[in-house]
Amino acid sequence: MHRHVRPVLILASLVLASSCAQPRPHVEVTPAVPLDQASLITAAENFLRSFDNMDWEPFRASWSRNPTVFFPFADTPERVDGKAVEARFRTFFADVRSRRPGPPYLHLAPRDLRADTFGSAGVVTFTLGQRPGDIGRRTLLFVLENGEWKLAHLHASVIETDER
Repeated sequence: MHRHVRPVLILASLVLASSCAQPRPHVEVTPAVPLDQASLITAAENFLRSFDNMDWEPFRASWSRNPTVFFPFADTPERVDGKAVEARFRTFFADVRSRRPGPPYLHLAPRDLRADTFGSAGVVTFTLGQRPGDIGRRTLLFVLENGEWKLAHLHASVIETDER
């Protein structure tokens, strides 16, 4: 080997070896930690309790910044978005409070409650059977906002059964 090439190869090997030995900056990758189903169920229970008691402030605090709702009412067949959700619920609260004693006003008794988390989203489903022949089906979609489960979408429907 040429006498100038060998020192260059040795020097290049030393530089390469020393750069490999340099400590690399440590980058921590924190995987998304899904909240457990218990915290999702707690959020759903808090929402349902405030709804049942027609307790406006905790009820409103349960919602995300831009909620959507499919109401089970014939006078509201379309999806309701954003600020209109609050307005529609205020009307519902006033109507229920004027016609029923309470709290509780609605006497909600969720059955077959199921909660599933999907990263920063959670789905809670259950049924309500308040009147013979009707089954209320509910789906609550929660999202994480600032580390708290907030209700982003409520889908409420009622089906008739043969039990009349």
